[in-house]
Amino acid sequence: MAWPDFSEGLSIVIPTYNERDNIEQLLAEIASVAPQLKRPSEVVLVDDRSPDGTAELASQLGRDKGLDVRVVTPNGPRSMGGAIARGLDVCRWDLVCVMDADLSHPPSLIPCLIASLDGGDGVVASRYVPGADIESWPARRHLISLGATLIARIGLRVRCRDPLSGFFVFRRSFLQSVRIRGDGNKPLLEILVQARPVVSEVPYLFRNRQNGESKLNVRSIGEFLGLVVRLWPSSRDAMIRQETSGLSGLDPPQPSPNPIERTSLLRDDGPLEFQVGRNRVEHAAGHRFRLHR
Repeated sequence: MAWPDFSEGLSIVIPTYNERDNIEQLLAEIASVAPQLKRPSEVVLVDDRSPDGTAELASQLGRDKGLDVRVVTPNGPRSMGGAIARGLDVCRWDLVCVMDADLSHPPSLIPCLIASLDGGDGVVASRYVPGADIESWPARRHLISLGATLIARIGLRVRCRDPLSGFFVFRRSFLQSVRIRGDGNKPLLEILVQARPVVSEVPYLFRNRQNGESKLNVRSIGEFLGLVVRLWPSSRDAMIRQETSGLSGLDPPQPSPNPIERTSLLRDDGPLEFQVGRNRVEHAAGHRFRLHR
């Protein structure tokens, strides 16, 4: 895949539900990073009929800040994954960045994600590569996230270290063969299993939301497990194709011959391993996540 040309625009897809307290700061940060993108851009805010007025405020802020903000209201049951799928359908540009509205994903990372796209199918902002960190998560949230990540990586044999990330960049043209249903609210996992892309992972500081309520609950965990069960046949078929061609489902992508890319792009380098201690979770590569009780 060629390096994105500066004449090519960018669509930023953001699903929202009751994010009024976060949307002003988020759009302000996107506006501040827009000059660094050096390309036309739009914000596709897919609002699931928020009763707190998120959509109306976003439209007003877009006009005030000179941002191209389009608010899309999907039909049907509320679903973050479904909202993302709807946003991807209506983007003006082929180059697409997906991110959350709760301020856990820093817009300042977007230029780096786009720059890292060269030579791959997509780029994932990752919480689980060396150099990444997670701020203000309680121990329970760490363990749930690590458990879900292991289920996805081992059960569905995906290479990406953070297959449940909600912050990533792809081209819509690459995703044409992928049917993103949005169930389980993990569209990246659907992409990784169905399309088996070569992705680069960029570390970042993940911040826990400060305003509003987390979407993690028993129902969302059940929906995620249902998604894994649904995707398993697709993963099995992909494994059969890979074994026929002599590849393992967890084999890392081949490194680029360009030495600059080898040092700047973080790729999968083996199984995901963690040690859980009394006050930290330690990655096998030596990275530590602070636990907050």
